[in-house]
Amino acid sequence: MSEKGEELYNKIKDKLVELQSENSAYAQFNEIWKMACAIKYKSYDLRYLYEDTSREFVDEYREHLIKMKKDFVENIDEYVDKCIKRMESTNHFRVYLAKTNQEAQRIFMEELGDNKVIYKSKSLEAKDAGIMDTLKKNNITIKETDLGDVFCQLLEYDYPSFTLGPGIQFTPEEIVAKIKEKYGVEVEPEAEAIVNYFRNTYRKELLKDVKVSLTSANAISAQDGSIVLVENEGNISIITRATEKHIVVAGIQRIVPSVFDALLCAKIQERIINVDGAYISFISSPSNTSDVQGHRVFGMYGAKEVVIILVDDWRMKAVKENLFYKDMLKCIGCKSCDLVCTASRAFGNIYASKYGIGAINIVRDYIHNGIEAAVADGLFLCTGCENCTNWCPTGVDLAEMIRELKRIAVDKDLCPPPLKEYKEKILKDKNPFK
Repeated sequence: MSEKGEELYNKIKDKLVELQSENSAYAQFNEIWKMACAIKYKSYDLRYLYEDTSREFVDEYREHLIKMKKDFVENIDEYVDKCIKRMESTNHFRVYLAKTNQEAQRIFMEELGDNKVIYKSKSLEAKDAGIMDTLKKNNITIKETDLGDVFCQLLEYDYPSFTLGPGIQFTPEEIVAKIKEKYGVEVEPEAEAIVNYFRNTYRKELLKDVKVSLTSANAISAQDGSIVLVENEGNISIITRATEKHIVVAGIQRIVPSVFDALLCAKIQERIINVDGAYISFISSPSNTSDVQGHRVFGMYGAKEVVIILVDDWRMKAVKENLFYKDMLKCIGCKSCDLVCTASRAFGNIYASKYGIGAINIVRDYIHNGIEAAVADGLFLCTGCENCTNWCPTGVDLAEMIRELKRIAVDKDLCPPPLKEYKEKILKDKNPFK
């Protein structure tokens, strides 16, 4: 084993030791995460809410989804060009196609201008493109608006978490203690009281102080250039309306052929993990009115400007060079692979990267930071169960991508010592059990 491989192996071992301590951040996350996975998995049968189960709903549209994403990947250049033209000419968006993450960062900072505060909702794409790091380096105040992200920011939580529920690991007692420490306010350690506190305080700020907001997109329709956003809290609706400028950062893989496909992706994301999507927004232009004798004026009550930064970086290259992680372009971001992952259930946010928990984010870390980063993320904790691939509604073969990363790691002499011994015994004795 190489010296670097041993270093990475020991880091994972140290984290696993921490996992055994009930007071560690890893243990606290893992306890609630295992429960969440079990509950979500059992509640895929939602016939008390719908006429079909979540699995039946997904299976009804699986063939269409797989065909649709395959078509997009095979014709990625055409769909990107079509989408950009539609967004510019029909939707009056200002659109950029960033060829690299560095270009996306530069464009974003130029669009931010002199503003020193930005309000955001979940935007893995901005983190993926390095924009969040750029904002921090430039001392821009980042105001989270999703309540789970607000909790993480409030409690200064730097560990990987579940993208769709980033604050699930915090107890009500921890949250109210931090509220008292930071704001000097007593709040009952109950969910309703905590939510009411933020509604009565933070909501007022969101309604009057937002100059620039940042979101990603659940899907983008190439047919009409509409941005589709799904939410349950109402924060996205507020910060995309009560703002001067709304900036959308999205990888080009968020583009789908039609409005129907965009809505379907949103509904699949909602049903597959049982999130109550209270709002689905189709943003098709900045706010405007034609009520003054038919003269169309942009910037009425909602956003005056909508800026779209589509990020390519590795994506078109993956298609043209047939790279093994090309299947990442089929992902619709439903996160269901995290909930059924054996390694994720066992090891929680140890099996994770800085982009979030689970195998999909380990692959993402490899794309940006190389094989050593993937190994440090717990690559070899994967059991190879293939639950991720079998459940994926769009046919992403995540299990094969992880296997390929393991092959690369083995070739670089980065695999754990027990696995190396196992391999050598097979090659020598043709039997690992002797």
